[in-house]
Amino acid sequence: MKGIQSAVTLALLCTASLPLHAASFSPASLGRSMTATATATATAAKKKKIELPINAVVPSDRASTRTKALAALAAIARDRADGSGGDDDDDDDAPEIKINPPYAIAYVLFLACAFLGSSSEPDGASAEILKRFLADPLNPGVNELFVAVFNLLGLYFVPMACLLMPGARRQKLPATPFLLGSMFGGYGALGVYAATRTPDPSRASRADLGWFTSNVLESRAFNCLVALAFASAYVTSGALAALVSDPTGTIGGYRELTDAAIVSVSSLDFAILTVSAASFIPEDLSRRGYGGGMAPELIAASTVLLPGLGVALYCALRPGLDEE
Repeated sequence: MKGIQSAVTLALLCTASLPLHAASFSPASLGRSMTATATATATAAKKKKIELPINAVVPSDRASTRTKALAALAAIARDRADGSGGDDDDDDDAPEIKINPPYAIAYVLFLACAFLGSSSEPDGASAEILKRFLADPLNPGVNELFVAVFNLLGLYFVPMACLLMPGARRQKLPATPFLLGSMFGGYGALGVYAATRTPDPSRASRADLGWFTSNVLESRAFNCLVALAFASAYVTSGALAALVSDPTGTIGGYRELTDAAIVSVSSLDFAILTVSAASFIPEDLSRRGYGGGMAPELIAASTVLLPGLGVALYCALRPGLDEE
């Protein structure tokens, strides 16, 4: 009996405790718990949706940046290989050194004649003439026409500078050393520059030039003085009077001297400088925006009629450059 009562008592206690235990797992409580769990899950998923694209874009941007950098480096390498790229140096505007065939051929011809002339002349022929010029440069006692030619060679670098310096800023080689050297060596010094320069007929202004070129070589007064110096060389040497009084004898006496290397080489030098100076004139006129009625080539050809003096007169009378 006591066993039955104990069992009943235990059953009642279990029954009484069931509602309390079940209350914590009621359908409403379970629903709230499931709702909270679902909300937390949705929030976490939303965070993941937001974070995943960001985490995915960053590596993509970095890869895109690296790709662009590599493409830029490849383009620079191609430009350098093609010669179309370069640094921001001042030489970027300058063209590449290329051989200018007419001037290069003239230079080779000049050197060949100088070598052959010096090796085949009579002993002491050039030395004797040089000795006379050193004793009296204006009246050395040799053929008057050669005296004029020899003295004009020392002046030719001035009109050459007037023609070449305004277009020298974009050349690879500097013009000044070659022009100064031509005062003593003629085309033997100038030929290297003439054979490697690139014609530059683009418009120029005084503002683009250096001080000496702009204020001296472009000065009309200065060039008039140079033209007078060229004219005086023909007069003071007696060449003009000799050609007027006895042209046949003067030219014949000149030919007799050509056995001496100094005479033959100086004559060829003078001829090359005269033709070269004339060839630079159309480019110079284009640089000045010339629009006159006479063709530039005809103006250039006319300077050959008075060797040396013709190009000096051109420099004195040519149109001026724009100021700006």
